[in-house]
Amino acid sequence: MTVRIMTVCTGNICRSPYAHLLLAQGLESVRPGAFEVSSAGVGALVDHSVEPGSARHLDAKGIAHTDFRARQISERDLDGIDLVLPMAVEHRKAVLSYAPRLLKRAYTIKEIARLIDSAEQSQPWTERLAGLGTPEERWAAIPTHLARERGRARVGEGVDDVADPYRREDAAFDVMAREIDAAVERVVWLERVTG
Repeated sequence: MTVRIMTVCTGNICRSPYAHLLLAQGLESVRPGAFEVSSAGVGALVDHSVEPGSARHLDAKGIAHTDFRARQISERDLDGIDLVLPMAVEHRKAVLSYAPRLLKRAYTIKEIARLIDSAEQSQPWTERLAGLGTPEERWAAIPTHLARERGRARVGEGVDDVADPYRREDAAFDVMAREIDAAVERVVWLERVTG
C-alpha cells in the first residue's frame, strides 16, 4: 500500500508539477516507496513540459523533470487519492466538483502547512498519531485533525493561495518556489517526526 497524493493547479506546468516533484523527492527521502505523488491541472496544457521558470528551480535542486507531461484532471484520476494539495482555493473547488468525497482530504498546499503548524501548537503530532505505525494509517488519520484545525484557524481570502507565475518574470517563479518549498517542508517534516 502507498499513500497517494495529488497536487493541482491550472495548467499543470508551473506550480503543481514543481510541488509534485519536490514533494515526491522529499517524501521518498524520508519513507522510500511509501508515497506516490502525481499532479494535474484543472485547465491543463496537456502534454506540455514544465515551464522554464519552474524548471530552473527544479534544476537547482537536482530534481529531474524532463519526463514530465501536463495532464488534465478527471474524476477517474481522483479515485484512490488519499490527499489533494491544490495550489489555490479555486483549484480546491474544482477538485471537489469532481470528487465531493475529498472535502476533508483537500487542502491548498499553503493551508496544509499552516494547519500542520497550528495543530502542533495545541497538541504535538507525535501524540496525535501515537500508535499509528504505517504511513497509510497516519495519513488516513491526519485529515481529521486538519479538518478540526481548519475550523479554528481561519485566515483571509487569498492567504492560502500560491500565486500563478505563468508568463511572468523570474521573480514570480522565485516567490512561487519559496512558498511551495516552505509548505512541502512542513508536510515532509510531519512524516519524518511521526514515522
